[in-house]
Amino acid sequence: MAAGKQTPRQKMINLMYLVFIAMLAMNVDREVLRSFEGINESLQLSTKLTDENNKTFYDQIEAKKADGNEGYVEIAKKSDEVKKQAQTAIEAIEEVKNHLATAADYTPPSAGEETNYNSLQNTDVVNKIFFVNDNTPTKAVEEMIAKVQDFTKFILQGANEKAKARIDQLFDFSDKQNKPWIVNQFYDQPMISALTNLTRLQSNIRTEEGNRVRDLLANKLEDEIELKAFVPIVSAPKFVRAGEKFNVTIGFGAYDNSLKGSITLNGRNIPLSGGKAVVNMVASGIGKQRLSGNISYQTPNGIKTEPFNETYEVVQDVVKDLPTGGTVVADKMNVVYRGVENPMSGSVTGVDASTISMSTSNGSLTRAGKGWIYKAGPGTTTNFTISGKTSSGKTVSTTVAFRIKNVPKAQGTIRGANVVSMPASSVPNQTVSAAIPDFEFPVTFNVTGFKLKRPGAAARPYSGNSLRSAADYLKGLKSGDQVLIFDIAATASGISQQSISPILINVQ
Repeated sequence: MAAGKQTPRQKMINLMYLVFIAMLAMNVDREVLRSFEGINESLQLSTKLTDENNKTFYDQIEAKKADGNEGYVEIAKKSDEVKKQAQTAIEAIEEVKNHLATAADYTPPSAGEETNYNSLQNTDVVNKIFFVNDNTPTKAVEEMIAKVQDFTKFILQGANEKAKARIDQLFDFSDKQNKPWIVNQFYDQPMISALTNLTRLQSNIRTEEGNRVRDLLANKLEDEIELKAFVPIVSAPKFVRAGEKFNVTIGFGAYDNSLKGSITLNGRNIPLSGGKAVVNMVASGIGKQRLSGNISYQTPNGIKTEPFNETYEVVQDVVKDLPTGGTVVADKMNVVYRGVENPMSGSVTGVDASTISMSTSNGSLTRAGKGWIYKAGPGTTTNFTISGKTSSGKTVSTTVAFRIKNVPKAQGTIRGANVVSMPASSVPNQTVSAAIPDFEFPVTFNVTGFKLKRPGAAARPYSGNSLRSAADYLKGLKSGDQVLIFDIAATASGISQQSISPILINVQ
């Protein structure tokens, strides 16, 4: 402001300038609010998918119990308690989330609707719902924290050291810089930030619920394998041509390749190698033939013998009813993806494998070992035609339609996650990456730029993938601050990326 005597008009201009600066400092960028809203929606979807996966574990346990397997009665009791503890904590958090959204008059916008930015950036409702005063949480919030801590204590019981370290990190409610956890996480935070933090808690609870139930089921299955090992297995072709050579494989179910034992097949003693025996035979006698014998193995209590019986059919070389169909299988998915190499394999029943060929109506198909590599062209579908010749020289073919899809949307990551917590001093040392979660194909992204937003400052763009260039911008971060990395730009060979989801850093 100018020194000396000022006119009333100049004083008014100065006052308006100060008000304008204050408004800029208090207003949260709309693009940042939208990014927080997107992270919250992503976490909600992830939590829902995790819950659905958890239900498959519960269903498997209940099915085993329903089959009369007494060993699963105790497992079912333990899994029911895990479900109860997790659901109690989830519902307590959901109640606070609903109260918060109602007080802020916030409803997630449907397609085409305008976002209510006043609701997203509202800090007053957060302070009113979460705090009695600056450091004391309300009764409802205290009860929510208590139920989450009860779940944490329960899930830590019986956990191994690696799991305990992970759980302690996910549910760390300790004070930071002489401030309670609740103050660092929620005091004076925008409504959408508070909502996202609550959803993140729910996501962590569902994840640890699934880890515990999966371990209960896996440990029980391992016990069953030990109890039911060493069942004899005989593998032989069901149909062979007269005069044709074929192999018979005999072994132990879940067999140990160091197991000592012996095998008798149709009166012949067969040497055992690597825990199994492979018998070379020549088909003779048209019609059904039988393989029978005994398999013996050494146990701590002595030698145990198990009988086996297997049948196969010997047929003439000429097949009267020629096969008319075949199969086409995508090795990694029931669809093919544009921009990556899709491994394919195929077969036609009853034909010589050396005569099999495959073609496609859209894209390119090249031979690779015993299969093919397919690269998708434009459009949404392609037809694969596979053909081969029978022993009589007749060509048999079939055509199967496959869908063509673009690769899934990439996710921004730091240390392999899109929501991370770290001290303020560690933030500038991070590297921004991008990846497609749970995608079977190898896709490598090269991050070329991003935007950065910290509390109290406007968003800034940066080139490359390192936060070191933003060290000055990141100075002064304190515990409870949140840094958002968004508008991430990256390249990947053969793939055009429309957008990459943002990254949220919680400063400890």
